[in-house]
Amino acid sequence: MSTLHVFIYVCPAQEDFFFGIRENLKNATSQQHSCMDIHLEEEEYKYITKVEFSIRRYFRFLYYGTIFKKIESLIIEIIKQCNREQSIVFYLADEGVWAELVRDIIERNRITRRSILVNVQHGFMLLEKVGFIWLRELFNFIAKKSFGYPIFGYGFGGGACDVHLVYSSREVQFLEGIQIPRSIPCPELIKHDLLDQYKSQKNLVPVESDLILLALPACVKGSEMRCSLQEFLHTIAPIVKWVKEKAGYRVLVRPHPGRRDNATIELILKSHLGPYVEVDRKEVLISALSRSVIVMAAHSTVLFDAYCLGKMPIALRSHCYQEPLPFHYPHEVIDVRSAFAEELVHILSDERRKYYSSRLKEPELDWKQEIETFTAHYTRTN
Repeated sequence: MSTLHVFIYVCPAQEDFFFGIRENLKNATSQQHSCMDIHLEEEEYKYITKVEFSIRRYFRFLYYGTIFKKIESLIIEIIKQCNREQSIVFYLADEGVWAELVRDIIERNRITRRSILVNVQHGFMLLEKVGFIWLRELFNFIAKKSFGYPIFGYGFGGGACDVHLVYSSREVQFLEGIQIPRSIPCPELIKHDLLDQYKSQKNLVPVESDLILLALPACVKGSEMRCSLQEFLHTIAPIVKWVKEKAGYRVLVRPHPGRRDNATIELILKSHLGPYVEVDRKEVLISALSRSVIVMAAHSTVLFDAYCLGKMPIALRSHCYQEPLPFHYPHEVIDVRSAFAEELVHILSDERRKYYSSRLKEPELDWKQEIETFTAHYTRTN
């Protein structure tokens, strides 16, 4: 029995979260496993970014109709090429509305007995159930009846996906607690492309022992941040000033992917941070990551990327973001509201930096074996 793996790219990203899975399947024959991609156009990805990082994401039905139809037609085209005995595994690096969309399309156009949806974690997940699920379900019911497609997801572990590939055992524990039985911690597999990019960059971009990368949040309405970007820059300025003037570090500021416009860069340079920072204007993240020895952020997956690459991750706390970071690997925490100087002296010591210098190393998951076992016993019903 053959298995077709379909990788659906709906979210713009700096890395390919499916790369490790592809590499894992390379040794299989085409009769056993084959792969296909679903890509959108570059302009469509830019459009999605504009919608998702603005208030417009709450009215997706007004903006995504054409894109939803395109994804549906591409999935149907693939499904029609398969016979009933063939297994199809669909992959998504998102568990919001896109997961609900793909699950709905699969169920409405099911031809094979085994059509499986796999979620590959691509960012920090709040390990708590989304509130007012009934209201989201109601809106999705109305939207599907009126426009043909859902407009909301149901949060991490919302139920659309059959398998979850996650960063750590903490995500597994959460998913098991809400009766999602099949989740596998495999950070090496998920971050395979990032690690591969880093290996390529190491010979081209030397590490700068005095460089800190500061990754900024988007600070849009409805996000985890409780303040505007301007207020956040003002809030963290004392820490940035201290590491520049007292510790002798240079600080490279990287705007959020959803806010890389000229107005945002001008806002940074005119803020209290301006005199103490450089702005990373490059599209790709890996160059700045490779150059840096330390990464600071309030709420960003770049902290996990830093840990994977042997860089020190420092989470910044303030009134803008004060919740415990859903990052379940070693990292440092600095609260700007406290007397942080003594703590920073300890954190920036050579001994502490060496602690992080050996990057994340965990056994690589044999995904080929895992998915073959899972598909053999797959029992999801329509």
